Amino acid sequence: MLLWSFAITVTMMVVEIVAGLYTESLALVSDGVHMFTHSFALGISWGAIVLATRPASLEKSFGYHRLEVVAAFTNGITVLASAVWILYEAAVRFFAPREIQIATTLYVAVAGLIVNIVTGAILMRADQASLNIKSAFLHMLTDALSSVVIIVGLIAIHYTGREWIDPLLAVAVAFVIVKWSWHLLGDSLHILLEGSPVDVNQVRAHVLQNYPGIIDVHDIHVWQISQRFNCLTAHLLIQPDAISGYPDLIERLSADLRAHFEIGHTNFQPEWIN
Repeated sequence: MLLWSFAITVTMMVVEIVAGLYTESLALVSDGVHMFTHSFALGISWGAIVLATRPASLEKSFGYHRLEVVAAFTNGITVLASAVWILYEAAVRFFAPREIQIATTLYVAVAGLIVNIVTGAILMRADQASLNIKSAFLHMLTDALSSVVIIVGLIAIHYTGREWIDPLLAVAVAFVIVKWSWHLLGDSLHILLEGSPVDVNQVRAHVLQNYPGIIDVHDIHVWQISQRFNCLTAHLLIQPDAISGYPDLIERLSADLRAHFEIGHTNFQPEWIN
């Protein structure tokens, strides 16, 4: 389903950008760029599912999950640059408005809205428990909203003759793009810099509170390989009388961290008082 949504969205993206350049509608071009961000998100989601099935190796012990994050960061940079270009063009057109081919632009904008609705319906039939699917669906909703804004704006231009409405709409869509890409850059950079997806102090407090055989937890490192693939390493100071039951303790602790903090990969270094 993701592949079908991706193909439909990319096709409409190309149509909107080409039609926007032909009809001199910066708003339509900006919506095409906005749709590019979502088509790329769909491509990332689909590619992540495909690549996640590839087995890990000695050289890539965590597999290819991090490619999703790298692609998202690259996408965020590209889209942010596109938004800057849109804002520049909008500033130019405020002072030198261009005549827009209202009818052609409106047809393409309506077609874009229909594509967003169809894509959203396809995604609703997919696995809604998947964070990838949910994020792709939300992207489609925001893109549909921008299409509605452009359609209303084109109707306003038709009845008022005020061409400056077009660059104004482009600015509105550009700010939506900047906000989305900024969050994307922040989230992906946090993962690439090995930032913790959870509060480390909460993890430490949880362990000490629920496992009396553990005296202290230190040198804790929590990071993400990709979304929902969390890892942890830590040193555990064990009570002398709990050493014999250490294997069972680690098994219970690992399952507990997976359930409470979605940490699926753990590695503990035991220490004890002599």
